[in-house]
Amino acid sequence: MKTNFIDRAIEYVAPGIAARRMRARVSIHAARGFDGAKRGPRSAGWRASGASSTAEVLPALGVLRNRARDLVRNNPHIRRALKILVANAIGTGVQAKFTDKALQKLWKRWVKVCDAGGLLDFYGLQAQAYKALKESGEVLLRFRTRLPQDGMEVPLQLQILEIDFLDTLKVGAVDGGFIVAGVQFNMIGQRTGYWLFDQHPGEVAQVPRNMLSRFVPASEIIHLFDAIDRPNAVRGFPWLASAIWKARDLDEYQDAELVRKKIEACFAAFVTSSDEGFQVGRTTASAPGDSRRVESLSPGMVEYLRPGETVDFSAPATSNDYEGNVRVDLRAIAAGTDTTYEQLTGDYSQVNFTSGRMGKMEFKRFLEQDLWLIFIPMFCEAVASRFVSTAYLAGRTKQPLADVSWSPQRIEFIDPLREANGIIALIDARLKSRHQSIRDLGEDPDEVDAEINADPLAIEVPISGRSLDAKSAHDVLDRLEQILSAVPQ
Repeated sequence: MKTNFIDRAIEYVAPGIAARRMRARVSIHAARGFDGAKRGPRSAGWRASGASSTAEVLPALGVLRNRARDLVRNNPHIRRALKILVANAIGTGVQAKFTDKALQKLWKRWVKVCDAGGLLDFYGLQAQAYKALKESGEVLLRFRTRLPQDGMEVPLQLQILEIDFLDTLKVGAVDGGFIVAGVQFNMIGQRTGYWLFDQHPGEVAQVPRNMLSRFVPASEIIHLFDAIDRPNAVRGFPWLASAIWKARDLDEYQDAELVRKKIEACFAAFVTSSDEGFQVGRTTASAPGDSRRVESLSPGMVEYLRPGETVDFSAPATSNDYEGNVRVDLRAIAAGTDTTYEQLTGDYSQVNFTSGRMGKMEFKRFLEQDLWLIFIPMFCEAVASRFVSTAYLAGRTKQPLADVSWSPQRIEFIDPLREANGIIALIDARLKSRHQSIRDLGEDPDEVDAEINADPLAIEVPISGRSLDAKSAHDVLDRLEQILSAVPQ
């Protein structure tokens, strides 16, 4: 890099200052090497913050959350997008499978009574938590330990709390740590607790208590949010954040079109005449006491005008590709809500099998990432771990830890025959196990096998029509004899 006389003079007198000038000049040249970092008329008004995730989110968090909730309540497309996400990600529930069969039976009884509100089972709480995660950007789950006299096998229940219960304005230093947006940390950055209100700050009737937040240990709370969105994030933000204005603008655009059509429909003809008694069409009866003139026009009617009298009929302006404009906005909203245009609108007129399958595959990847990187480890695993430890302390199991696997709700096939044959081919090629294939379909392999074996008309035949060996043929014949002997004569 060339240096001028001033740089050389500074370098001779103060080498340290000259070095700093050189580093600054190198940084400026490096920035100019990227079009996105250049300054000029195109970048006027572009304010890109270098603040932390928390510093950027907190000032806008309340507004974003309230607007997102308003759109879910009032915008049919946003409401549908949210329901689609919950239905495909959670469905009827992410199923748990413990290796300990006794613990599995205990779990199946507990999931029916785990809701502290007494309304839902564990799978309903999953759907409620995932919906709040998407709508509000974050949600809280509080563990509620019950007393022995409550009569529960496993004295534990779960309470879902909206993120509004978290005291966002609680910040500052405390003994041995600090608080950021209602979340308390120790000096090495580990979460030690949360500051929660006793009731929702926006409740209709406030319980006569001071609206002061209280400290709850982190061991009693699950704070579910998109922790992979940005490193060191303390809070989450609504999934709709990038599509809020698109959805709002589309609402206003459609409202404007409806109003324009209504206004145009109010004007049928404009009469120019010096004769106040001039009529276009025929006078019809009006309501008593109504001085307004009401005239009717009918198809095929011929009316003769006198010289100097004219009638101009309104010619409503046609919208410039209204449907195309709406479709473009809906595609942008679909991109902002992690759904496909077809799912968002229910319009499958422009999709074929291949494009539909490609969209479904990409959508499935989004959901799998949500489930396996966020929802299952942060929510399901934490609940299962607390369940096992509580069952151990209550004397219901012999170990404080247990292995558990999870099976999310399967997404239906687009073409069942083709896709089922693909699974069979993978199993035949020993590239995938039969049990894993069953788990991918959202079922429990052991339960499926038990139902098959219990079915009196079920015969297991090797896959893909391969010829039977002697043992397999003998087994099939024995099974046929058992079935025939069970049939009443």
